[in-house]
Amino acid sequence: MHIQIVLKQKRQSNLTAICNAEQYISSITGNPLFSSAVIVAQLAKVETALNSIHTEIISANATKKAAKISAARDTLDREVKYLKDLVQGVANKPETPDTERLSIVESAGMSDRAHATRSASVFRAIQGAVSGTIILLARGGAKANEWQYTTDVKNYTGRIALETTTRAMLEVPNLPVNTTIACFHKPIIAGVKSDWEGPVIIMVL
Repeated sequence: MHIQIVLKQKRQSNLTAICNAEQYISSITGNPLFSSAVIVAQLAKVETALNSIHTEIISANATKKAAKISAARDTLDREVKYLKDLVQGVANKPETPDTERLSIVESAGMSDRAHATRSASVFRAIQGAVSGTIILLARGGAKANEWQYTTDVKNYTGRIALETTTRAMLEVPNLPVNTTIACFHKPIIAGVKSDWEGPVIIMVL
C-alpha cells in the first residue's frame, strides 16, 4: 500500500487554504509521529507563511494589496506542499505496517487520495514509538475528544477515562505490555449529542 496525499490547493479559496494550514499546524504540533527536526522546522515555515497571508489580508494599505496577498498565498502553498511531502514520507516508510499508513496521514489532518471522499466511522489505535505506548487517532473537527480504555475486551467493563483533548489524537503511555485492550472515543461537538465510538482492539507491545 502506497499513500498519496491530496490537498487540492489550487482549488481552494484563501480562507480555505488558511483554515487547512491551521488544521495541519494544530494536528502536527506535538504529534510524536512527526517529531523529526526536519518536520518541526518545516512546520515553523508553514506557520510563518500563514502569519504572512493573515497580515496581508487584514492590512489597511491598499497599495498592490491583491498582488501581495497572491504572493503570500503562493508561499503558503509551497510550504504546505513540502510539509505534505514530509508527512507522506513518514506514512510510506518501509517499516510502517500498511494498516497504519492511513492513520498516520489522518493524524496530520490530511487525506490520502484514495480516501479523500471517504469518511471514517470510527477512530484508530496504533503502536507508539515507545514500548507500552499507543496513539489514538480520530478525524478532526470536534471541539474536544474524550477517550477511554479497558483491559476487559469481552464485556468492556471497568473503562478508564483518559485525558480529554482538543486535538483528535492522544498518546497513551505506561500501558501494560503484551496486553490486549479495548479503546473508546467520543467527539464533543457543539449542539450535537454524540455517542461513544468503539471498541477498537489493540495489543500493547
